[in-house]
Amino acid sequence: MTITAAQIESIQIDYGIIYVNFGEAGEAVLGPTRGGGSFDVKAKIRDIEYDGQHGKAKGMQVIDEINAALSVTLLDTSMDRLAIAMPFATLAAGVLTCGVAAVAVVPDAAYLTNVTMFCKTIVGTYKKITLYNAMNEKDFSLNAKPKGEGEVSLEIAGHWDPTDDTVNLYKIEDVVSIGGDVTGPTVVTVPADAAGAIVVSADLTATFNEAIRSSDINSDNLILMKAADGAVVTGALSYDAATKVATFDPTSALSANADYIWVISNVRDLAGNKMNPVVVNFKTA
Repeated sequence: MTITAAQIESIQIDYGIIYVNFGEAGEAVLGPTRGGGSFDVKAKIRDIEYDGQHGKAKGMQVIDEINAALSVTLLDTSMDRLAIAMPFATLAAGVLTCGVAAVAVVPDAAYLTNVTMFCKTIVGTYKKITLYNAMNEKDFSLNAKPKGEGEVSLEIAGHWDPTDDTVNLYKIEDVVSIGGDVTGPTVVTVPADAAGAIVVSADLTATFNEAIRSSDINSDNLILMKAADGAVVTGALSYDAATKVATFDPTSALSANADYIWVISNVRDLAGNKMNPVVVNFKTA
């Protein structure tokens, strides 16, 4: 049994770098760390018990909780980093204080928009791990020792947003490089959405606004189907990197006076950002 080249390329060899509020206002490197970082996800699974149960049963389990956290040892003891370690304290004019007012509901301002860790792979790309609504929940400790550096241990937990169930707890994705590009590609199609009288022998084109991964131009991500019965139209896909244009050439002419749906999704730019799905409805002549 052999392993594939893709599996070798996915071997993670280094933790990379950790950011706070990556891609947002105030984006910054967390600081020098020691020992890398550890990302952990824990799910609380409850078994539904029933009479005659032989043991764990498929379809009879409920996930009650999912929690995710990033553990890291920080060497940066600047005041703004100590404020991350102590989200209950107040930082003002370069001074951290903790008063009786801290014993209350944790304010929204204590949560970072995200904490993001990049883990380098064997081919030089990265696993990008983003933890949302992040806050340190580990007890604070700072030891001064001779011939050694002070260390601050963080256990930064992600938090669900109780007011918006569309917000993720975390996200793991592949990216080519560490950079500020966090926006997915957009596309202009021919035909356009709601177009009519399209020539049955015409090719379909999708022009992207930036360079994209050519491997994403495939039959799983660009699908043309007949609206009447959902039948998928076969054809040849090609991509011109110079013009950023993907072309779909149907194997045979489309049906006349028929409605079609072209779905384009999961196409990523070179930084690994994924486009929002696009659905194009059109009618042939």
